[in-house]
Amino acid sequence: MSAKLIFSLYSQNSGMEITPAIKVNGTKGTSEGRVQLRFFLLKAPGEGGKTTQIKFVLEPFEAFDLFLRMHKVHSEGGKEKIVHKFVTGTTETITNLTVEKWERGGKSGLGFAVGRGEAFISVPVNKDSISRFLFAAEFLRSMSVRQSWVDRDPS
Repeated sequence: MSAKLIFSLYSQNSGMEITPAIKVNGTKGTSEGRVQLRFFLLKAPGEGGKTTQIKFVLEPFEAFDLFLRMHKVHSEGGKEKIVHKFVTGTTETITNLTVEKWERGGKSGLGFAVGRGEAFISVPVNKDSISRFLFAAEFLRSMSVRQSWVDRDPS
């Protein structure tokens, strides 16, 4: 049995998991390490066809950058954002990943949010779970190094 590295973070209605991923480039004959964040809702949204999950794939250096941004937000507050833009033909897809320190309705904490078009998933972390937030940051740091590889086709 082969074990897979994975870290999951849950809130009341949503969650996020961090896993290793692979990008295959068939035209170049290469595969490269990546780090995948999968944001998901814990309950089906019902009618309306609302998005229930969004994947955000990071290059290893971006995973390390997110680790640094998470520590900055934890210690200084505020909001940090990573934006990915993909163009396919004439269609541009923009996905935003945000990490922030929040305070609403007398409650505070940290959290993640990802948005793509009309789809949006937020994973808040209350102040009692700050260690899980910081562990997620450390897991990203570790994965950034572990996934820094390229496999080239020898032909």
